[in-house]
Amino acid sequence: MYSIKERVFLVQNVFFERGNYTVKVKQLFAENFPNSKLPHRDTVRDLINKFLETGSVHDAARSGRPTVLTEQKLEDISDMMLKSPTKSIGKLAQQSGISYGSAYKAVRNELNLYPYKVSGVHELKPTGHEKRINYCEWFQRFIMRHVNDVLDRTFFTDEAWFSLSGFVNSQNTRIWSSENPNAIQETPLHPEKIGVWCAISLSRIIGPIFFNTTVNSDVYCSDILFPFIGQLNEIELNSGFFQQDNATAHTSHQSMRLLGEIFGERIISQGLWPPRSPDLSPPDYFLWGAAKSSVYSDNPKTLDELKTAITHYVKSVTRETLMKVFDNKLKRVNLCIQENGKHFQHLL
Repeated sequence: MYSIKERVFLVQNVFFERGNYTVKVKQLFAENFPNSKLPHRDTVRDLINKFLETGSVHDAARSGRPTVLTEQKLEDISDMMLKSPTKSIGKLAQQSGISYGSAYKAVRNELNLYPYKVSGVHELKPTGHEKRINYCEWFQRFIMRHVNDVLDRTFFTDEAWFSLSGFVNSQNTRIWSSENPNAIQETPLHPEKIGVWCAISLSRIIGPIFFNTTVNSDVYCSDILFPFIGQLNEIELNSGFFQQDNATAHTSHQSMRLLGEIFGERIISQGLWPPRSPDLSPPDYFLWGAAKSSVYSDNPKTLDELKTAITHYVKSVTRETLMKVFDNKLKRVNLCIQENGKHFQHLL
């Protein structure tokens, strides 16, 4: 990292200061080498120890396997990675007979390969592909058939649970430290949590509507649908559309009868809405993830604080944001058809 001249300078001046890396040494180094970063005390300590042990400030000669990568070796490595793209660098080094560093350089610098995480998505059954295509083609016709503001009065709905203990994604959470802090997060066996239901249209979000028990038909009708219906305006009541997934509580006779009294045939549900398709639902692909990122940043301590934070976030979503969400919805519908009903997130 430092030149031989800089190392000699450091050793000489530290010895002048009786083995101490003093402020004076730092000032002299900065004056003599203005374009170099001031060495850390640990770097200087290691340099002094090396000099005392070897009598030299030069790096020791490296031993081990050769690092020169021939064209044939690179071709062999390329073949290995094509056949087994999940292979670790350590395993590649072992199989190819080169050092870990050389294997990394070959993959990263010579072959221009990058490590990507595998994303977890809902499993799609082959029969589900056709249902997803049918819905997406219907949605395209739906948009073309109605006036431009139809999405202003089409509500996409869903519920989610928010735990007071928050969440930690162990795949993405890192703590940088010189030593392993062995950090953990305790979570209660039965964490306090609150259920949240929202309905999203292009013009606004109705909700959050909170519940604290398993959603069955009675709860869905009395605690969710009735409060939701009470917030609809005359236009939404007379010509609005309502989407829900195929959960049992949603599609029971009791729930569908209530929805039918309000929306008639303007219900996007069982028979039309495809199973296992959160990637087509605005609450799933937008609202819940964004809400949890915002809500837990303030570390709520009580359920009341959690509900307040959720309400504050939902009410803060602007019309401009909703326009982007529904532009994304149209893009997702088109990509789903393009991919024959299969996963399309990699194309977004």
